[in-house]
Amino acid sequence: MKLSIRYTILSALALLLMVSCKPMPESERLIPNEIETTSGRSVLIEDYSGVRCSNCPGAAKMITKVAEAHGDKVVIVALHGSNDNKVGTDPQVDPKELYSPEAKTYFERLQAGGSLPFATFNRRPLPSNSNKPFSPSPTQWPGEMQAVRKLPQLYKIDLQVSESDRKVTTRCTATALESATQGTAPELYLQLWLIEDDIIAPQYFGSGLKENHQHNHIFRQTLNGIDGEPYQLGQSYDKTSAIERKVIVPDHCSVVAILYDHKTGEVYEVAKAPLKGNPTK
Repeated sequence: MKLSIRYTILSALALLLMVSCKPMPESERLIPNEIETTSGRSVLIEDYSGVRCSNCPGAAKMITKVAEAHGDKVVIVALHGSNDNKVGTDPQVDPKELYSPEAKTYFERLQAGGSLPFATFNRRPLPSNSNKPFSPSPTQWPGEMQAVRKLPQLYKIDLQVSESDRKVTTRCTATALESATQGTAPELYLQLWLIEDDIIAPQYFGSGLKENHQHNHIFRQTLNGIDGEPYQLGQSYDKTSAIERKVIVPDHCSVVAILYDHKTGEVYEVAKAPLKGNPTK
């Protein structure tokens, strides 16, 4: 009797193992938590960087990696606006002209001092930095990005771009979503920026100068003025602008459309579209 019971138990265990080893249907498998990329507010990260900043490449690599999981809901722009040691006038240090006088204007407006890197997140005031609109601490950047992503999306941007004969044609339309509140109406402006990826140029690291570093998300120029232009929701905004920077490779470029409140400076929505349909980083 004891032997019979033992065989019965072993048979039951074997059957259980056989059942447990059968492939589980896809619909019944545990799916790990994934980042929602269809809802929440888009984030414009303005990464203020510099060729002589040895800490900047590491910060840029980190925030780019974190942002990848959010798809097109996070747009990074690297602005070289600090001209310490006359970087912008030294072709040996900055042969591809990463430094930009327009980026310098944005750099100076923030009054963040000369220490790099620092970043803004939809230009919102940050409690982690005494409500200043920038963070000088790269370790806090992922958290700042996540905080903005959790906000409800208020507007949607439809962005179409093309390039021919070194002229960029942009058509942009922004509309309000149901989540937009009926409070004080913002003074909406639309900024159009041209950025470039895959620029091989010098960059200083802690170990010294690297001549062939790959720079991405580099701010190149504005396409509709330093502040952009006033924008009326629902209207098609059409603009044709010349590419003024000689070093630009159009196939590596994208247009960034920024919808923001001119009164407060806060960015409400951002979109990015590559020229000539090429993939961007």
